[in-house]
Formats: sequence, C-alpha cells, structure tokens
Amino acid sequence: MKRACDEWQAVRKGGLAKRVITALVAVAMLGGLGYATASTAVAQDDTTQQQAQQTEQSAKTTSESQDEKTSDSEATSKKAATDETSADGSAEDTNTTDADAGVEAQNGADETAVQAANEPAATSVADGGSPESGSLLLDESFKNSTFGDANWTTADSACLTAATSGSLKCENTQDSSDIQGENGKGYLQLTDNSENQKAAVLYNQPVISKSGLHVTFDYYMYQTSGAGKYTTPADGISFFLTDGAATLSKAGTSGAALGYATSDDDGIGDSSKRGEGVAQGVLGIGFDRFGNFSTQHAAGTTARVTGGDDCTQSGTNAGNSVTVRGAGKIDVDGKWNNGYCIVASENVAAGLDSGKATKSENDTNGESVDITIAPVIDDSATTQHLTVKIAGETVLEKDIDRLPDSVKFGFSASTGADHQVQLIRGLKVYSVNKLSQLDLVKSMNKDTYPDADSHTFNVGDEVPYTFVVRNSGTTTLNNVAVNDPNITNVSCGTDTLAANQQTTCSGTLTLTEDMVDSEGHFTNTATASGTDDEGNAVNSPQASVTIKAIKPLGAPEKHKRIKKNSDNTYTVNVDVTGAANSSTITTTQSVDFTLVLDVSSSMSDEMDSDQGSIKKMTALKSAVNNFLGEAAEINEQSGSELIRVGLVKFAGKESSKVGNETYTEGRFVYNYSQIVSPLTADMSDLKNKVSALRHNGATRADLGFKHASTVMSGARTDAKRVVIFFTDGTPTKVSDFDKDVANSAVTYAKSLKDSGATVYSIGVFDGANPSSIEENQKNQFMNAVSSNYPHATAYDKLGTGSNAGYYKVVSNVSDLKSIFEKIQTNETTDGFTNVSIEDTLSKYVELSGKNYTVTAKDANGNEVTLKENSDYTLTYDESAKKFTVVFQNMLQDGVTYTLSYNVKPTQEAYDEYAANGYGGTVGDADTDLDGSTTSSGQLGFHSNESACLAYTANGKRHVCSDNPYLHPVIQVVSSTLHIEKQWSGDGEKPASINVTIKQGNSDYKTVTLTPDDNGNWSTDVIIPAGESKTYTVTENDPGNQWNVSYQHKVGDGNLADGNAVTVPQSATSQTATVIVTNKQALVTLPADSITVNKKVVGTNTGHDFNFTMIATGDNAGKVTWPRTDQSKSKVTISQVSQTQVKSATFGDELTFPAANATYTFQVTEDKPTDTTGWKYDDSEQTVTVTVSYDETQKKWTAVASPAEVTFTNRYIAVASLPLTGGTTDRQWLMIGGGIAGMAMLMIGAAGIWRGRKRLV
Repeated sequence: MKRACDEWQAVRKGGLAKRVITALVAVAMLGGLGYATASTAVAQDDTTQQQAQQTEQSAKTTSESQDEKTSDSEATSKKAATDETSADGSAEDTNTTDADAGVEAQNGADETAVQAANEPAATSVADGGSPESGSLLLDESFKNSTFGDANWTTADSACLTAATSGSLKCENTQDSSDIQGENGKGYLQLTDNSENQKAAVLYNQPVISKSGLHVTFDYYMYQTSGAGKYTTPADGISFFLTDGAATLSKAGTSGAALGYATSDDDGIGDSSKRGEGVAQGVLGIGFDRFGNFSTQHAAGTTARVTGGDDCTQSGTNAGNSVTVRGAGKIDVDGKWNNGYCIVASENVAAGLDSGKATKSENDTNGESVDITIAPVIDDSATTQHLTVKIAGETVLEKDIDRLPDSVKFGFSASTGADHQVQLIRGLKVYSVNKLSQLDLVKSMNKDTYPDADSHTFNVGDEVPYTFVVRNSGTTTLNNVAVNDPNITNVSCGTDTLAANQQTTCSGTLTLTEDMVDSEGHFTNTATASGTDDEGNAVNSPQASVTIKAIKPLGAPEKHKRIKKNSDNTYTVNVDVTGAANSSTITTTQSVDFTLVLDVSSSMSDEMDSDQGSIKKMTALKSAVNNFLGEAAEINEQSGSELIRVGLVKFAGKESSKVGNETYTEGRFVYNYSQIVSPLTADMSDLKNKVSALRHNGATRADLGFKHASTVMSGARTDAKRVVIFFTDGTPTKVSDFDKDVANSAVTYAKSLKDSGATVYSIGVFDGANPSSIEENQKNQFMNAVSSNYPHATAYDKLGTGSNAGYYKVVSNVSDLKSIFEKIQTNETTDGFTNVSIEDTLSKYVELSGKNYTVTAKDANGNEVTLKENSDYTLTYDESAKKFTVVFQNMLQDGVTYTLSYNVKPTQEAYDEYAANGYGGTVGDADTDLDGSTTSSGQLGFHSNESACLAYTANGKRHVCSDNPYLHPVIQVVSSTLHIEKQWSGDGEKPASINVTIKQGNSDYKTVTLTPDDNGNWSTDVIIPAGESKTYTVTENDPGNQWNVSYQHKVGDGNLADGNAVTVPQSATSQTATVIVTNKQALVTLPADSITVNKKVVGTNTGHDFNFTMIATGDNAGKVTWPRTDQSKSKVTISQVSQTQVKSATFGDELTFPAANATYTFQVTEDKPTDTTGWKYDDSEQTVTVTVSYDETQKKWTAVASPAEVTFTNRYIAVASLPLTGGTTDRQWLMIGGGIAGMAMLMIGAAGIWRGRKRLV
C-alpha cells in the first residue's frame, strides 16, 4: 500500500511535464513523424522497426501515466497501473474512465479490433513493465459488454459481467452480483459461486506460436458466502491451447478435467461414462484450487481417472497447484479419450485464491498470470520451454513437447459440490520473438485428418492444408497470396491485410508417387507474398509441412533366366527380389496385435535351445517380450502409438475379468482363460504381465479365440488387426483332441478373419507341419484357425485356401523368437508379403534330375540362410509339371530369392523342331543367365508354359495371373538323314525320283531327289535328335528298267546292306546315311537258246566242227557275257554222218539291259587248217535277240530269232572232178596254179602292147 501511495505521488508531481511530452508525441504522430510514416522502411528493416516501436511505447507509457486515461487494453496490466488505483479499489479518474467505457459500449467489437490492429508491437507486460520484444497477437480486456474479436465463443455459464442483455449476460451471480452491468469495468465470468457449474470461452482463430508465446491475464477465484452444503473453494481454472489447424468448438470434460482433459469419474466402473478432452488439445495449464486436475490415477480401478488410460499414475490430490497436462489423443473410436497426461505439477505455497473482484476498471485484487512458451530453436526442435509465473513469481518451468506452429486457446472452469467465483480479465498475447512483416504458417487440416501427425497417406490421397497469413507490419499489404508449388488452388479469405491482421487460406493437393521420398515422407513448402502501399514486394519466410506417406513399392523385381550346360541340359533360375531400401519404409499405419498364448500344463515341457533345453513357457515369454520390445522401439521412433498389443491367455475355465487369475479344483491350481490386457501401447507394463504368466491347466483354444475377439473389438478402425495364436498341443478340455473345442475355436477365428483380421498360428508340437492336412488333426486345426484357410468352418472343413505362411512351425527356441520377429516385420513394414511363385514347364522341356532348390542372396552376393517350411515351402507337381514356391515371411530388403532347377528338351521338342523348326518363337529380352547367349532374342522353344508371381504390397493383393514372368527359350539340335542316289547301268533315268521315309512304322516324310549340276543325286532330311529311332528309306516306283538296292550307315561307320537305319539316342546332332542304288534291270537269254545244226555231205567224218557266236551291231557292247573277259560263245559238234543233222547249242547265258532293244549275233564255223577234200560252209549266220517287256507276264524277255542256224560242209572226192584220170588233189592244185600264172602274164603283155600303141 505504501508503494502504491509513493508511486501515486510521483505521478502527481511529474504530471505537467508528462502531459507536455504526451502532447508533443501526439502532434508528431498526427504530422506523419516517427514510425507511422516510415512503414516502408520498417518493412525493410525489422531492427529499425523494433527500435521505433520501443521508443514510441516508452513515450506512450509516460503519456498514459501522466494522463491517467488508460484504454481498456492498457488497463489490463494492473501491476503497472497500481499507482492509479486507490486503496478501496475505485478508479482515481472516474469521469475519464466512464467516458472511455461509453465509447467502448458504443463501438463494441469493431473498436477493440481497431485497437488491436493499431497497437504498437512493444508494450509493458503485466508483471513489471518490461518491454515486449515480440508482436502483439491479441488484446482482450473482457471489460466490455461484448468481445473485442468476433472469434470468441462461449459455452455453458460463461458470460461477460458488463453485459446487461443478450446471450453474454450473466444469469448466475452468486457472490458476483455486485460486479454485473458495468460496461468498461467488467470481467469474463466463468462461474459464479454456485454448485455444479461449468463454463468455457474459446478463441477460434489461429495464433502464430512458432516464435514463442507470451500470455498474460488476471484470474479471480474467491467466495464471499457460504452458499451450498460444501464451502471449500473449487474447482479451478484452466488455460489451454489447441492445434491451430483444427476448429475449436467446445471444451473438454468439466469437473476434475477443468474443461481440458478426458476424465472418467469411476474408472473401470459402470456408473459414469468417460468424457472426452478438448479436441486437438496440445497443452493444458490448470490453476487447480481443489486438487482434482493434479491427480492422475492409473487405469484398471474404480478411482477417478483424469487423463487417458494410457497415462501412468502421477501425483495425489493436491489443491492450490499449477498442473500442466500434455496433448490429447484419439482412441480407437476416434474419441479424444487418450493422452492429456500430467507432465509437470507444482504446489503454490501462497495458495491460488485471489481477492474479491470490484467494479473498478483497474481492479488489482486478482492474481496476475504470466505464461511464456519459448520460441522454437530450429526446425528440428522437438521441445519448447514453458514458464508459468503468478504475481511475478515463477511457479513452474518445464520443457514441453513442441507446439504446432499455430494454436487456438480457451479458458474453462468448473464447480462441483464445492464452488467459487472464477473470473478472467486483461488477456494479452504476444509472440516472444518479433514476427516477420509478412508471416506464414502452413499446417495439415486437422478437421479432415485429426490424426494428421501420425496419419499415413497413400499415393492418390487428397491432402488438405490450411495456411495462416499474418501482416505483423505497420502498413497495409495488398495482393496477398500463398505460393505453393504443389497446390494451384490455394484460396484465402482476403488478399488485403491491414497492419496486425491475418487471414486463413486453404488448399488441397493430390499426393503423387514422385512426391514421396525414400524414407516415406513428403515435405511441402510454401511462401506468402504481397505488396505494400508503394508497390514493394513483401515475402514471408518459407513454411513447410512434412507428412508421412507410403511410397508404392510397385511390382517386385523378378527375372526368369536360362543357360545351356555342357551336358545339353539347361539351368533355369526364377527369382524375385525383396523391396530395395530406397522404396521400403517402416510402416506408419497403425497395427493392433492380440497375442493369444497357451498357458496349459504342457507348457512346462522342455524344448531345445542353444543353451540346452529350457521350458516352453520360458521360451515363449522371452520371444514375446522381445516382440514387445521391438514394438516399443517402433512407437518411439514414430512418435506415436503405431503399435498396440493386447494379451489373452488360455488354459482352463473362462473368466470375464481382465487380469491373470487362477482357480482351484481339488488340490490343483489352474489358469483361467481370460484377457490379461486390452490393447495398449504400454509395452513395459505388458512385459511385466507376460513375465507373470504361469503354466497350468487344459488347452481351451476356443476360449482363447473368444477373448481375442473381445480384445479386437477395441481395435482402431484405421489399424491393421493381427492375431497371433500360440499353442504347444491339442485343443482340449482335458487331454485328448476335443472336436467341439477345435470347431468352436475355428468359428471364433473365422469371425476374426471375416472382420479383416489376419490370424497367425504357431505350433510347437511333434508332427507340426503346415503341409500335412490330410489326416493329422492338429495340423488341420492349426491351418483352419489361421489365415491360410480364411473360409474354414471346422477343423476338418478347410474350404478354399493354401499354405500361405500363416501357420508357423517351431522346433527350437531360436525358431520361436525368429517367428515372432518375422510376423512383426511382416505386419509393420511395407514390403512384399504373401509372395508365391508358380512355374509350369512347357511341353518342350522336362526336369533333368530332382535337385531343384530355393536359395537367397543379399545385394552384395552373400548367401542368406533359408529354412524350408519355416521360410518357404517348395512343391513340384509331376503330373502338371508345376513348381510352387510359397514364402512364409516378408521378403527381406534387397535379398533375391531364387528357384533353380535343371531341364532337358523333351522328345516332342526334338520332333517339333525337326518337323517345323521353332515356328518363329523368340526368347524375351533379359532371359539369359550368367552372360550366356541362349535365350534373349534367340529362336527357340519356351521353357515354361507359364510362370507368374503373386504378392501383397501396400495393402493390396496382386494375383499371380497379373504378374507373369518373361519367357526364356531353349534350343535343340536335329540329326540328318542323308539320302544318296546312285545309278548303275545305262538305262533311261527319270527326271526325279521320290523316296518315302518311315520312322518306325509311321510315315515320316517323302522327299524328291533330282540331279544337281554335277549329276549327283542326294538330299538331306532333318530328323529329330533325342531318342533312338529307326528310319526306313524306300524308293517309290523306280521303273521296270531298274533294280534297287540299299546300304546304310551312321556317322563314319561302315556301310551295311539294307534300307533301315537306326539312329542312336543322343542330344547331339548325328548323321545317318542311306545309299539307294539303282542298277539297270537285266534280261537273260538262257543258255542253249541258240542252236547250231551241222550237216556233212560226201562222207561221214569223225572231225569236230567248231562254231563261234559274237555280238555285232550298235548294241554289241551292251551284251553281258558270263565271264568278264568273255566276248564270244563257242560250240563243237563231232561225229557227223551224212545221214544225220547233228545239233548243238551255245551254252552261255547272255544278259541284256532291261530295255526295248534288238541285238544281233553272228554265228560262223571255224575252219580247221587242214581242209583237204572238204568244202566248208563259210557263211555268216545272223541271229537276232529281241528284248521287250511282256505286259502279260509283267517281265522283260529276250527272244532269239532264228533260234537255229545250220552249216553244211561238203566232202569232194577226186573221182568226181572233171578230167578224170585220177588226178590227185595236189595235181589239181598245180594245174590251177599254172593257169593262174599264165593269166597274169597275158594281162601284163596286153598292158605293154596298149602302151606302145599310144606312143605311136
């Protein structure tokens, strides 16, 4: 009080000087001096502007102190104005104040808005007069009958005490009636001192917060009467912030939550319903007079829970405390029932009560609050520093989660059975750092996407943005626009902004694949621009928003390649590669897991591990806790509850309670089948609950699935839902396989699958095998409950489905841990899952051996270990010639999985190629393996009829038929059948001949042979390689002039007789040769066909008479004699008497070409050297042999004509000669010779005589 009097005296003494200074400043401002005329310069130089504003503010403060005429907004800084208030709280200069109040009443909200727009950027703060360094964002005194800004709304009992009518008039005035109806001297009344009141006032316009916030106001909490049954002051007032990108339309739950947080008065009880917190709440500061806001009980009891069930217990009921609660979160139903957890709380030793409010415009009975939220240090900052002061004293400091770049805010208060008056006055909001002349905040529209901070967008989604554009300068900006390279339709409320005004803009873009980076994010950056009154460009700093997005993986990289081996087989590789690092991200889609764990007695049995045998229960706990630890890491990295896990145990009887309870029957203790934990992100708590599990009881799998259905009913609508069912044995009520238990479990499992849940089953028992579904009941059951068979209706009625990897088999401890890890990876990572390869061989190839394999290598070529039936299954259907590979887990990033097998050509390939070639088939590009040149662009036969890949990516199933592999080709060789035609003889040759080829007993081909230019007759016929085959070559109708013969061989072998050649089995090319020889047909004139008759005349003789037959004429050379050195035939006749004709035949068989022809033979008698007394027949007898074709007999014939020739020899006796007298033969000869000599001499003499006569 003394200080106030001293200050008042100082003002009185210096009043005249200060009034003069005030007048000078006013003149300067009216004359265009000072910073008001330097708007352009201010726009260019923030430092100059700040200095000018501080100078002006100093002058203004001095003037106001002298004038004692404080505007409504200035009067809210009551500590600086204490010297103007008298001890009884009345205004010192009531006339001036009343006049000001009248003006306010007349102008209403418009006047206050103008004041805010023209308010200098530097003004005194409420707690001590230190100059503000930031920009004024809001000035609301709450003294008038209306709000100074149209963006204020009220809820429930909130009212303005200055209002005398309308919706803002206060209806409840217990202990506040004396401050009602005084315009210019009013308060924001949240509650009067009545029971069970609630109220809120909301400012639904975004305020830029990235540069920090400095908020000051005065609150009043008091009671002056003992109204009601209970008289303890309660509850308190909250000041809260919400995300500026969402509409602020209502406060949160009243009472203990003070209008900010969610609250449930009886926890898990049924008496009260949980109330939601304020939507998009980011920070709540409670001035908690009673102590409920500062109390946070853990969930699971009937105690009041303020804050979400995900909050851990913190604090006890502590009245007179300042408590800070963090951001709210939506639950699985989209309600704001999670979060709002206590982050800091401090007791205020002096208490939170205030003095009673008065009608004074400058009342000082309230408590001044100063809240500072430090600016964001840089774009990567995740926290901001919060400081809360009351009456100038720091009561709380805490690093809080970073606020959105813009916020909205409100006040709320409540009363219950206990109550008090709760008022607010003199609100001012500044930025800590001065804003740019033109500033921009860009945000996701959180009305459309309340979970925008954790939401994952897909390519093709429409992404809505909001923009806050603020002119924090001193001059009007025109042509204001938002420039966003990805949004062409940004629309704003106005394109003209006066000083200290802002507008909100909106725009939407369609997310495209090229926008999303390799880490699954898209950052969109925008700027705002405008021009000042002089046409100078003004630009804002950049504003960016980063969203999470799933970059579509596209189709997996896959190849089918082939190479030829040295043994004429082919190696085929069919591969698929897991998503590369550049296109795979950890999912940002929520996943809700429910673990359904067997805790039956058999879980005490042991299983193998690297450290020896350990109990199954111990191994299960270890694997599950490892799973939960990895889930916690994912949540921590994402900054949200991406993964939640529920826990169900099953053994014996059912319990509807949540917990880990047992029951006793006889002397034995058994586990209930019950929910151990609903879905939660508190992995630490879940680990403790898993560690507390014990084994004992039956194996009521049906109850496990029943409870899993209950847990999954609380799953988030936008989350994947995954059930992991683990058991070590038979579904039973006691010990044996119980069909009713099994089928009931299948029914519950089908319900889960029908609702969209994925169900994995994990079996740890002898004979566990996903492929064994024929007779093994356990395997049938494990398949039926899993997503391998989504339509199973009973354990033995699986319906359609296959071994798609949802039934896992465990053989040792490391397997168990790995399976849980892989399931989590499958469901929480965007990659290729449910991958299967189908490859059906073509008719042109068949397997060469059964050494087919599935292997894997990473991007560096290092082997990756795969286990069959754990990592993949591989089957080959021999009848269909079809491979099927099913990968049990998501393909690892950058790892290539390869099905490899060897094939060889089928006989059909050899046959087809030999008959028709490849038919124009060419291998697809990039189908060669290891640098070979077998397939790509080469002619050949397709090695596969079809090959395809099925997979799931980005939540979509891609069926096999839509993803075919390329077609490699194989080549085959052919063998050659060389047919050569040879002629023997001079018969008439045809222009061509036809040869028929048979393969076995079937006609293979008919070919025509003709002579080439050299007169050679031959052709090559393509025949299949491969199997051994026999080919028979037959000349078609060679003509009756020719006889045909055959010889054959294979390769360089020796010729053998015959027209059938067998080509051995071989995958290499071979040549078989068949020589067809056409030898002219011959006609034989049989021996003894020509007869020689011999006659003798004159005497009987014992002489031999010899006869010779030779061929004459043109065809003589065509006669074939019996011997190669023979050219004539001879015959001898002996002992011929005069009384007989003795005959003999030529005994040689003569052969002639089978062609119409005539052959002549000359038959003569050979004369002996001694022919005394004989006159031999020296005639030349001609025999003609005619060769012709007898059509009747269908054969060639040779006929001699005449068939007989006769020779007659005469014996002349001497007595019978002329001049008889016994002249001997010798004498007759001498006489003849003499006569001849004389004749010669006479001729010569005649010649001489004629010569002489001519000379004469």
